[in-house]
Formats: sequence, C-alpha cells, structure tokens
Amino acid sequence: MSDDPPLQLKPRLAISIDQAQAIIDRVAPRWRVAGITELRGGEISTILEIVLADAPNRILKVYPAQLHWKMAKEVYVHGLLRDADIPVPRILLADDTRSVIDLSFVLMSKLDGVELSRRDPELSHQEQFAIFAEMGAALRRINDITLDSFGYIGPSGVWTPHPTNRAYMSAQFDRKLTEFCTRGGDRALAERLRTGIAARAHLLDAADRPRLCHYDLHAGNVLVTPEGKPQLCGIVDFERDGRRSPDGYRQGAVLLHPEGCGAA
Repeated sequence: MSDDPPLQLKPRLAISIDQAQAIIDRVAPRWRVAGITELRGGEISTILEIVLADAPNRILKVYPAQLHWKMAKEVYVHGLLRDADIPVPRILLADDTRSVIDLSFVLMSKLDGVELSRRDPELSHQEQFAIFAEMGAALRRINDITLDSFGYIGPSGVWTPHPTNRAYMSAQFDRKLTEFCTRGGDRALAERLRTGIAARAHLLDAADRPRLCHYDLHAGNVLVTPEGKPQLCGIVDFERDGRRSPDGYRQGAVLLHPEGCGAA
C-alpha cells in the first residue's frame, strides 16, 4: 500500500470581514465587504463568495497547503484561455505569500448562473441535449488551444514534457499499472492490460499535436441560466482531474491529450 500521507482537502478556515477587506483592498480599495458565504462544490479547494456592498460579488478560492501549487496552475490555465470564446471567471488576484491568510488563494470575478446539476433533474431531454451541445462546443474551443508538448500541466506549463502522444500515454499507462500492482491489484490482470495496450499503441500516433483538454467538465462545474431554456453561462474549476501527480498528490483537470478524447 502507498505510504503517502493523507491528503487534507477543502481547508477549514474562518476568514474574517477584515481579512476579506484586506484582500479586496488590493484590487479596489473603494469596494466595501458586506459579508462572506461559503459555497458548496469544490472537492479540493474551499470556495467563498465575498459579498460587496457597492460592487458585484467576488469569488475567493482557497487551496489546501499540500496542494498550494494548484493556485499557480489555475492562473496558468486561465491565461491559456484568455483569448478563447469561453465564459470563464477572470482572475483578479493570486497570492501565495500567506500575508493575509495562511493559505494560497485566488480572487476571481463571479459569473452569473447556477450549477447545471441543480437544474438538470427538471430539464427535458431536448433541453439537456441543447446544453450538452453547448458544453461540447466549448470543449472544442478549449481543444483548439495547442501547446509545445504532451503531458500533465503543472504550475508553469507541462510538468514532464513528452515529444509524442504515444510516449506520453505509454508512460501514463505504465505508471498507473505499476501503481495498481503496488496497491494490491492483480498482477496477472495488469500484465494482460499491458499486452493489450502494447498491441494497440500505434493508435496513439493519430494525435500528432498536443491540445488542451478539460477533464473535469461535469454538471457541477458548468453554470447555466437559472430559469427558462438553459444556456451556458460559465465553466469553472481548471485545477483538478483526480489523477496523481509525480509527487503523489492529485493533479489538475487540464491535460494535454489527443484531440480532446477520453481519459487515459
């Protein structure tokens, strides 16, 4: 079994009005903080809404200490998306100095809309199809962004660059199957999987350009209009995907991968 220490997610911390005001003052000293509300969602980070008396509310995203690097990753990915025609929050401030609160955080604009997961049960099949089509179109625009190499994205770009998709995916399969066995998985099954992967490895050559992919686009990370026919209002959360990074911690939701296809 793994000797990795347990990962402390969703940091529990109390942020005072004065601390929130100190954060807001670095962006716009004229804005006055009226309150702070914790939002649901966010499996890794704590998401807070800063209520302003004289300006649109802002979102404060606080990262766990063990995953402080995810702040820089999210800033980097938002930079890649800057010119894409996709509704994403605008990062107003990123801070890893721990001078205001004892954790890294970003301050972002707040998008209009509600989580798709809150509206999905009431939608007709036609409405669901329409919003999924909008999500697919947004994924295509994300996928149009190309980078220099294949691999996981870390705080400042691809963490371990690979020259080809086959090299990257082969390394990922090997690492995951090794971890599978380390954690007590059936070694015979792992070997059968390795054989099957090797026999089909040539298929990975079809993707000859590294493209940006969002691997966490689910109903909790999609914002839609709160009433009437649902329309896409925003996509959030660009820092996780449930895989594990080279240091044993979980890594972010944005990967470079062939043509936006499914997970490795």
